[in-house]
Amino acid sequence: MALNYNQSKPTVSYLPTTAPITIMRESTSTSLASSTAASSPAPPPPMPLGIQSAAAIEGMILQSAKIRLGRPLDQTFFLSVVAGIWLGFGAIGALSAACGVPQSVRTEWPILPKFLMGAVFAFALHFIVMLGGELFTGVIMVFGVGWWNRAINVPKSLVNLVTVYIGNWCGCLIMAYFMAYLTDIFDDPSSRQWLTVATLGKTNGHGWGILFLKGIGANTMVCMAVCLYLGCSDSAGKIMAIWFPVVVFVISGYEHCVANMFFLSVGLLYGAPTTIARLWFNQSAALVGNMVGGAIVIGLTLHLMNHWVSPLDWAINKIKGSSEEK
Repeated sequence: MALNYNQSKPTVSYLPTTAPITIMRESTSTSLASSTAASSPAPPPPMPLGIQSAAAIEGMILQSAKIRLGRPLDQTFFLSVVAGIWLGFGAIGALSAACGVPQSVRTEWPILPKFLMGAVFAFALHFIVMLGGELFTGVIMVFGVGWWNRAINVPKSLVNLVTVYIGNWCGCLIMAYFMAYLTDIFDDPSSRQWLTVATLGKTNGHGWGILFLKGIGANTMVCMAVCLYLGCSDSAGKIMAIWFPVVVFVISGYEHCVANMFFLSVGLLYGAPTTIARLWFNQSAALVGNMVGGAIVIGLTLHLMNHWVSPLDWAINKIKGSSEEK
């Protein structure tokens, strides 16, 4: 007997039974996705066009630290001398602008020579960052970020820092003697008077603690300028990002150890009544303050912004662990 499969096969359609299941699965997955999205933290908003995030800036600084440690020391020394020379050009322009303000105007508007000095001196950092050079105060911040991330060799980085410091001194002394002193740029009475007052204010005007605090402020602003420079994508933005923090540091009267290498040397060469011992008194305080400003105020802050570990969460987990053991 032949079986008629068309007649014996049930005429029940599978579509009505499978379709609701499919729809139910889709709705279930949608609800799960929505509940997960609601419970999980929202992703950070996108950065504006042309601006890098703090995490990206930290990554660039870490890469820069590794590149610096990969260079031979003689190249590092050369770049440090170059940075001192670039700084000297900016400092000569800054001093020329400040000394050019008449004494009567300085008395009425004491902020004016400071502002002119800061506005021109910012170009020293433009030369170094955009053309090339190793500035001690900037390298402090770069290696500081590397130290906090445990990404670089500490002894090797300290040797690099000493090399950069000596090279900066060499470059600043070259510029102070050959380009500022032998050229008689500041040989007029007005310039000599301003140089004397400025030099004595730095070497004899304050105690070590005040100079130390001023050193923190100086390198905080300089390293902030470098971070803002890294955070910008176009050249115009980078130039403006460097300019403002440097102007703030100069008009505030903060102490920058590399800038003082040049300024105090020029003051001594032009006969300011102070001593080399007082120069090193200023230099030691500014140096330590600059290290704190670069490695801690900027370096540690940047690290914590991207790698925060809450001590409160650690304490709560510690208490929970102790209670569970009991």
